[in-house]
Amino acid sequence: MDSAPVVGPLQGVRVLDLTRFPPGAYCTLLLADLGAEVTRLEPPPAAGRRATGAGFGLVRGKRSVTLDQRHPRGNEVLRRLAGAADVLVENSVPGQMDERGFGYQHAAVEFPRLIWCSISGYGQVGPYATRSGHDLTYTAHSGLLTALSPELPWHPQAMISVPLGAMMAAMGIASALVARGRTGKGCQIDVSLADACTWLLSGDVDELTGTAAHIGVSPGRRLYECADGRYITVAAAEPRTWEALCEALGLPDLVDNVYPTGDDAEAITKRLSSVFATRPAVEWVDLLGPIGAAVGSVNRGADIVADPHGRARGTTVEIDGVAVPANPIRLRDMDGPLSSTATTAPPEPGEHTDVTLAAAGFSADEIADLRSSGAV
Repeated sequence: MDSAPVVGPLQGVRVLDLTRFPPGAYCTLLLADLGAEVTRLEPPPAAGRRATGAGFGLVRGKRSVTLDQRHPRGNEVLRRLAGAADVLVENSVPGQMDERGFGYQHAAVEFPRLIWCSISGYGQVGPYATRSGHDLTYTAHSGLLTALSPELPWHPQAMISVPLGAMMAAMGIASALVARGRTGKGCQIDVSLADACTWLLSGDVDELTGTAAHIGVSPGRRLYECADGRYITVAAAEPRTWEALCEALGLPDLVDNVYPTGDDAEAITKRLSSVFATRPAVEWVDLLGPIGAAVGSVNRGADIVADPHGRARGTTVEIDGVAVPANPIRLRDMDGPLSSTATTAPPEPGEHTDVTLAAAGFSADEIADLRSSGAV
């Protein structure tokens, strides 16, 4: 007998996604992965194109409704959709939606149970609130960029503030849902991408006083190239792991030299480099990983798809032949999983317009009229 499908913890929570940029898309993706019904609003028409490339993994598992929010009837439709939602997520310039006639100040009066999540670069208040920027802007402003690497200039090749801020927004939404269950009232959630990055400095507040001592490169903490051209990480930065590493590499004379400096450190690094260059990376990881030597693979994204640990955990899932990251939050109890890594393909633009409008109370004639007017 087949087991019942896993019901996500956010099943029944209806999320209206008004966002146009990755912070909002990451946030609502996480909510969808946890079972929420996420409906994206996107401008019509979209030429019948499905999202590909960078956008493919961010719109999976969601519904799509087309709506021209600048159309004279846009706010009318938006109000009715908001009235049928539990959560609204937007990433407009602070104050912009209020100026257009339907922002949080309007929703709070009309729909007091609605949870309104605003994601922006610098937050809803402050002298920088309406300034534009990108991921690098906020990561740099926050103090996180130089905490990651004090040697300038450099910039990360992957976004940092965007997914981090999105996770904060999702946590805020989950918290607001719990609070609403107690008070019956919604609220506005104000998430700043820059603030989210500064929060990461909580574990090293010396960064905020300018007295932080950054972790340098040493023989026991660096990347080493292996025989196949791939790299491994070595983080044997304390006596126990350093001893395990040296013994396994056949270098017992180095066991007591855990923290070498100067020419000594350079000489030890060369000795380790010579040893690591004799085998492929995977062999070193298989040999050294299980014995507590703090060694791991330096993977590119494509490597994770075939990685045995990633495959065992279902770290990625395949949609229409494309590998995408799976829901990283796994809930379970003694009876089994309470969350799932399953997902659905990105919707066609506007695929759910009619059914969503009908569920919000629009009649067939009203929907037809909205279509003919170009509002949806």
